[in-house]
Amino acid sequence: MRSVKKLVALLLGGTFLWGCTAAFAVQPAGADSAAAGSQAVQTTVVGRPAPQPLVSRPPAGQIQTLAPGVRYYPISGRTWQGEPLKGHVVEVDPGQALLEVRVAVAGDALGNKETLSQLAARHGAVAAVNGGFFDPSRGHPIGSLVQDGQLLATSEILRTSIGITGRNQVQFGYFAPRVSVRFGSSGPLAVARVNTSPAPGGITLYTPAWGERAGSAGDGIDVVVRPETEKSNRYIVSEIGYGGSPIPGDGYVLAFRGEAVAEAAALAVGTPVILQFDWGPGWEGLKHLVTAGPLLVDEGQPVLQAIMEGFRGSVLEPAPRTAIGVNGKGQLLLVEVDGRLKDWSAGVTLEELAYLMTDLGAVRAAALDGGGSSGLWVKGKLVSRPSDGRERGLANAILVLRQVPVYLNGKRLFFDVPPVVDKGRTLVPMRGIFEALGATVHWDEKTKTVTAARGGRTVSLTLGKGEALVNGKTLPLDAPARAVEGRTMVPLRFVGEALGAAVTWQNAPPAVIIEAKS
Repeated sequence: MRSVKKLVALLLGGTFLWGCTAAFAVQPAGADSAAAGSQAVQTTVVGRPAPQPLVSRPPAGQIQTLAPGVRYYPISGRTWQGEPLKGHVVEVDPGQALLEVRVAVAGDALGNKETLSQLAARHGAVAAVNGGFFDPSRGHPIGSLVQDGQLLATSEILRTSIGITGRNQVQFGYFAPRVSVRFGSSGPLAVARVNTSPAPGGITLYTPAWGERAGSAGDGIDVVVRPETEKSNRYIVSEIGYGGSPIPGDGYVLAFRGEAVAEAAALAVGTPVILQFDWGPGWEGLKHLVTAGPLLVDEGQPVLQAIMEGFRGSVLEPAPRTAIGVNGKGQLLLVEVDGRLKDWSAGVTLEELAYLMTDLGAVRAAALDGGGSSGLWVKGKLVSRPSDGRERGLANAILVLRQVPVYLNGKRLFFDVPPVVDKGRTLVPMRGIFEALGATVHWDEKTKTVTAARGGRTVSLTLGKGEALVNGKTLPLDAPARAVEGRTMVPLRFVGEALGAAVTWQNAPPAVIIEAKS
């Protein structure tokens, strides 16, 4: 049946789907990107069998549980050339409570770089691997990028993308989102690019993730869009500029270039604006995505399509590698192979990586960025060995979290030590929450007392004590402040409300919601 679907797709010149969560339209390397959505070919199954399994899953006694539903183990073996091979695997049961698989962006904006250890620690991750390809000089992704349902970047490059739904299900396919904009009662206009260099004859969308200013100055018309009022869901044209316009923190900029300038020439300040996104078939429920590739495993079989996805030359030689896959039980596999390290691990080719993933039980899998970017981090430690001798700065990573999400005025907060639930009370690192609320913080090491002040309110808590001082008045605590992994954890609801914020608990999905005036 699946072969018939693929053949029909070929005859009709469209994309094809297989399984519940995979969508592919494979474009031969070097083909015109404008025709990318109109061609589809079957994946190429690797022809020669592996002479022997490259690696195997170790006995249960050698597998370490990092958190409920998250396991880690090292792997070792020999390459087909007899060279040493060592790597690391994290298995994730996606349905576990409070588990979250997400994309993290360096510095929380495009154009930044952080090491995998920095990204993982900053988010309080249980485990992490490097993500998609990026420009090493600028830190911008090479390919598309989605985080928390927000499209951060698009690209005409046609390589396998890895998507993650809100239920931690992984999707593999070619990602070609359709973005359009409407002004007033006019028809939709296609947006050619998002957060990249301006489209020469089209419209490019710039969001706050891009930076402070849109595109290049002086070569077109910029339409600046903001909410009509402070808390409105209705957006309007707030300003007309002429290239390089400032990007508002609560809005975006549409840059019109070349032939598209005529579409913007008649627009006026106050015109209603509606921006629409369509992920395309096969990407329903998408929450996070990175473009990487190539596809490695499909329907339990190794496939070889690196050349079709545009990989050439030394990229095909043995190297450090990172991959992501799903096994027959629906568990997520994060896999890293060390490489270019004599007498330790030579690395693998993409073909060997495909077979390695099937050795580990993958029924679907794709490669992530590799080489000096490859890395795997677990529980506060980089377990992989960087081929450069030190960690490389990355543009993004894929993290595994197990924590209660905390939101402040709609924005997700992350802590290097994740929130702890103690007798029904959520405790968070004191400095992280106080700084997020804009409070000044003082720590008295001698008395183990923290004091925070915000907007004429003062709260003091002493480690281990069941009471606190709020504006000089002693009040009981449901859960005392305590030390966890070197951080002082304080009861979130108590300190939040003591400092003038409203703190509520959300049941489905579990989350803490904080509303605070600036």
